[in-house]
Amino acid sequence: MEFVFWASVLFLAYVIFGYGLLLIGLAAVGPVRRQPTEVRPQQVDILIPAHNEAACIAAKVRNSLALQNPDGHDVRITVVDDGSSDGTAQIVRDMGLPQVQLIETPGRLGKLAALNMVVPRLGGEIIVFTDANAMLSAGTLTALVRPFGDANVGGVCGQISVNAKKAGQIGKAESLFWRYDQALKAAEARLGGACSAQGSIYAMRRHLVPDVPAGAADDFYISVAAVEAGYRLAFAPDALTEEVVTEKASREMGRRVRSTEMGWRALMRYRGLMNPLRTGWYGWQLFSHKFLRRMAPFALITLFLTNLFLIAHGWFYAVTGLGQVAGYGLVALASAVPAVRKLPSVGTAMFFVMGNLAMLIGLVRYWQGQSSSIWTPVREG
Repeated sequence: MEFVFWASVLFLAYVIFGYGLLLIGLAAVGPVRRQPTEVRPQQVDILIPAHNEAACIAAKVRNSLALQNPDGHDVRITVVDDGSSDGTAQIVRDMGLPQVQLIETPGRLGKLAALNMVVPRLGGEIIVFTDANAMLSAGTLTALVRPFGDANVGGVCGQISVNAKKAGQIGKAESLFWRYDQALKAAEARLGGACSAQGSIYAMRRHLVPDVPAGAADDFYISVAAVEAGYRLAFAPDALTEEVVTEKASREMGRRVRSTEMGWRALMRYRGLMNPLRTGWYGWQLFSHKFLRRMAPFALITLFLTNLFLIAHGWFYAVTGLGQVAGYGLVALASAVPAVRKLPSVGTAMFFVMGNLAMLIGLVRYWQGQSSSIWTPVREG
């Protein structure tokens, strides 16, 4: 029993801290990848999938048009309206901008089917994928496209920043998580390449973009296709977008469950890439960052159960066991009583537990064959 307890401790220590520290250390002593400082002018398509985005679609289009373009790319913007019922398509149509084309799906198909329908119609060499509610920094276009001056680069990931100024304790914990995750992505890009992109902002060579199967995470599936084809995923920290966090636990929980379920489906499609003998450093990164991290809930369960069994076997197990019981109890109380979340560290603990519970539920949904092909985006309101 003690072996299982300490094996769980070591597993969690590696997943939460060890992998990141080892990765950052290896990246620091490894060779520096020189990014191209310029690239020939190319046709670039900015693709914006939208479903009921009337509140932000006009601002998103204007934001995309205002991106700096010092390299003289031929930029075209495509909004694909996926069966909106709030007038999203009409807003785009009324803007009457020649650089912007609107494509409407025949009813609500879901984001994956909408992307599969539209991508073959685009003529650009590079496709920039971005969410309708993701406002981009002025230098995003340049930062995303220049790495393609390296013929070995098949995709480029942008950077996500979380605005926690007006957020509560859970939002601040999420902001901390994203800063850590982006630090990992930067280190991974220096070593074997970024593991995958996040859907708010990334770019791909058009000929590498695959059809996304139903129920798979589109950002993961599309971006990792570049690695499958023998290319590398670069990271562009200056391609920046800001996310707004939600303090509504039920909404955030649903988003994470769906993300995990769809992420597993995409990861299993590319499971062969986790072999370091085939993909080098990237294989280790994908296995540690995407597979082992998603297995952490099981280690937390075995840690808790074995600790309860060992609680009478010395003061150390008594302290850690009672600490776990108190910690989970406090999180349960905070879930029922929002005011408790304002206590120091409670928001962080709740974010951690909620995230791991969502990963567990998402994995169960994947095992059961449940699919989230169509969903409603999480928005505050």
